[in-house]
Formats: sequence, C-alpha cells, structure tokens
Amino acid sequence: EELFKHFFRLSKKTFEYICTLVREDLISRPPSGLINIEGRLLSVEKQAAIALRRLASGESQVSVGASFGVGQSTVSQVTWRFIEAMEERARHHLRWPDSSKMERIKSGFESSSGLPNCCGAIDATHIVMTLPAVETSDDWCDQENNYSMFVQGVVDSEMRFLDIVTGWPGGMPVSRLLRCSGFYKLCESGARLNGNVKVLSDGEEVREYVVGGTSYPLLPWLVTPYKDDEHSGPRSEFNQVIETARSAAVKAFLQLKGGWRILNKVMWRPDKRKLPSIVLVCCLLHNIIIDSGDRLNPDVSLSGCHDSDYMGQICKQVNPAGITIRENLVKHLQGREQNAAQPFC
Repeated sequence: EELFKHFFRLSKKTFEYICTLVREDLISRPPSGLINIEGRLLSVEKQAAIALRRLASGESQVSVGASFGVGQSTVSQVTWRFIEAMEERARHHLRWPDSSKMERIKSGFESSSGLPNCCGAIDATHIVMTLPAVETSDDWCDQENNYSMFVQGVVDSEMRFLDIVTGWPGGMPVSRLLRCSGFYKLCESGARLNGNVKVLSDGEEVREYVVGGTSYPLLPWLVTPYKDDEHSGPRSEFNQVIETARSAAVKAFLQLKGGWRILNKVMWRPDKRKLPSIVLVCCLLHNIIIDSGDRLNPDVSLSGCHDSDYMGQICKQVNPAGITIRENLVKHLQGREQNAAQPFC
C-alpha cells in the first residue's frame, strides 16, 4: 500500500474510485492502438495507472512506457484520454462551495488564524516551459526570463482548491492575472463572496473576503498585508495573522506541484491549448485525495516555496473600502488579544 501510494500519489481505494469515474469513457472511446507488448488490450486500471504515473512523476513518456511495457505513443494517448475523461467526470470535486460549506470554511480559517468571515486564500504559481522559436514571445517570457504559464488558485482552510484559473502567460503581473480571471469578475459583480456580513465585537461589520499576498491589490473582498514601510506593532501582528491564513494556499501549491511533478518540471514544448487541462486535472486529483481522506506521503510535498526562483511582486493598488475592512480586522484582533490578556476574576 505504501509503495503504491508513493508511486501513484494515492491509496488503492482512491485509485479504484478514480477508475470508476473514467471507466465508461476509457471503454467506450479508447484511443487507437491501445495494446501492450503481449498484444492484449489495456485494461482501464492499467490506463489509469499509466496516466497517473506520468502526472505524478513528470518523467518522460518513454520512461513511463518502459515501466508498463508500452510505447511512447501509447503513454501519450492514454494520458490525454485520461485527462479528457477526468475533466468531464470529476468536475464536481472543484467547485465554489454552497453557503453551508462556506460556513465550515470560515470556521476553519477563524480557528487556524483568528480571522473572522474569511472564505479562502489566493495565490499563484508559474508552470515553466520550453517553447519552439515560432511560439516564443515577450508575453510568455516572465520576470526570470523563463517561458511560463500562470496558475492562480483559491483554496479553503484544508488546502482544497475552490477556484483555479490558468492558461495566461507568465509574463503578466499577478494583479493583471487576477483581473483577467472569472473569479475577479464574479466577485466584482457581487455574484461571489456575497454571503453573510459578520458583526465584530466592537460593532463594526466585515463582509466575506479572501486573503492574498502583497502581489495582490487590496480590495473590498481581498485583504492583503501592510507593506514593509507601513509596519507598526498591531500592523505587524496583523501581517502575521494574514500570513497564517494565506499559508493554506502556499501549502496547497507545494503539495500540488510536489504530488504531480509534471507541473514542477520544465515542460518540454507543451501544447499551450492542452496545458490548462493538465493543470485542472492535477488540481482535481489534489482535491480528490483530500475528499477521500487520503494524505500524500510527507516527503512528496515540495519544501520551501512553490515559486522558489521568483521574487514577489508588490501591487500598490488600494481600494478605500478594502482599507476600511482591513482596519476593522486589525481593531477586532487587537480587542480580542486585550480581552484574552485580562485576568479572570
């Protein structure tokens, strides 16, 4: 069981569940030529195993094929067919939560960080690629002179992805990536993060919001830390609280790219139209592991930073309503600390 989990990133029970999701598609519309070296048709289980190993290891198609006794083209066909099936059949594992689930998410963040009415943490990472000369452009060349594609994710307190956006060039600022996302448009229009307003201990109100790092703008629904030149006692403590909540997103990306190493290795001339599907399926698999009560082996997750070669960008965009919400949260946390420090009589 442990060797199986190390090789495929999930337990046999979760593997069997994934096979039930994709079975109908892999049987009804199998790619052409799916036979192994003994001339037998590949089973659904073997197809799923090949695809999972390719995604988990990031090894070449030739290397993965050698492990299963199949050729490179078979690995390519099987992996892509698996990805298409997962996109179709596993979407329910990555969706914005309903109101009852959101209340549990808020409780999780308040328990771990002390932040009331927090609905998620947002972060972004780069998928590094090599591109043929005809496809290279400044848009895809990022700040570290790598060709890369962005992935932005919103996660809950259990590191489950609630929303992702990908397919955008790594050369754009994180703040622009946010503005291009469907998540931003939904929040700005009031279709998301529009649930119950929380009344704080001092009578002030705070709406639903997510937390992000300094690369993100301060908005009415996105709370970010104070910048370095704004530090004082309460503000410094607030930044630590934000960092605690935001660490859910950082850890989620560490597990995503550590568990599904195809995203952490330099992609060799990927099809930029297909790469977003690979990213989505890796996020679905990440969530399925959590939903199944599985856990990755501790040595699988990346250590340090999921974007270790990238310096953080600073976004100076500030919305006045965002300032008010942040100040209300600072006062609330201060008041809670003062009450906790008072002796019991």
